[in-house]
Amino acid sequence: MKPLLMRHSEPLNESFKVWRNASPYKHNPWHYHPEYEITYIKKGNGVLYIGDEMIEYKDDDIIMIGSNLPHEMRSAITVHPDLLSESISIHFNEDFLGTGFSNLSEALVMKNLLQKSLRGIKIGSANSQKKTLIENIDVLIESKGLLKISKLLEIIYIISECTDVQYLSSNSFINSIEQSQNHKINKVYEYVMKNFKNDISINEVASTINMIPTSFCRFFKERTNKQFIKFLTEIRMGYACRLLLEDKLSIAQIAFESGFGTVSNFNKQFKKVKGTTPSLFIKNYYNKTDNI
Repeated sequence: MKPLLMRHSEPLNESFKVWRNASPYKHNPWHYHPEYEITYIKKGNGVLYIGDEMIEYKDDDIIMIGSNLPHEMRSAITVHPDLLSESISIHFNEDFLGTGFSNLSEALVMKNLLQKSLRGIKIGSANSQKKTLIENIDVLIESKGLLKISKLLEIIYIISECTDVQYLSSNSFINSIEQSQNHKINKVYEYVMKNFKNDISINEVASTINMIPTSFCRFFKERTNKQFIKFLTEIRMGYACRLLLEDKLSIAQIAFESGFGTVSNFNKQFKKVKGTTPSLFIKNYYNKTDNI
């Protein structure tokens, strides 16, 4: 789906926006926005599509999304998901405290965090301050005036100190949304997301943006810093890993469901990307979770 540029209406005379999504939960389609976003999932689970990856989200997850990074959260709850999901979201610009604020020496940790968030980051459970971070977000939603500003700064500082973080998108996707060319990249992305389970040829994709294959390959590499086939494999691999961890389908079924065509090709590509086999990937994952 083509990401939509979303312009959020900012509260009058306030430096940033914070709100609660609940009863009913507001679901946004595949979109991006110039503001940085911090979202705390109080209740709910599903899949987060972000940049060129997809990950699962669940209760108590905290996710930070950089400026102009396309994303969408799709709830896994099939019955009344809008009534069974709840989150708190914060949107702020880099200079929410004034032009040049982020360039001050005192704000260097924030500047570094904003750069990291351009790939999207998820706060891991191993961080000792995660509980404090959640408490601060809960306080922020009710805060006013200077307390509201100080709480956001405290939240940003705590996240910057977290050592257990997971990057959610590849380096090559940073700043891929530019107004001059985004319609072409968006169209390619939309086509891939709709068809990655099927055979996809470069000829087919190139035709969606009226390019010949050689020009398309050059264009895609220049825009994303990776070859189209690698991009397609990463999308399929992300989906396959999700299916493996759900443990509902056989490896053979997952190979076809993810668009790899044959089990041998799936095993070959999986070993190349993940450095292990699908069966060992599952075994190692559950060994780790059993020891937590």
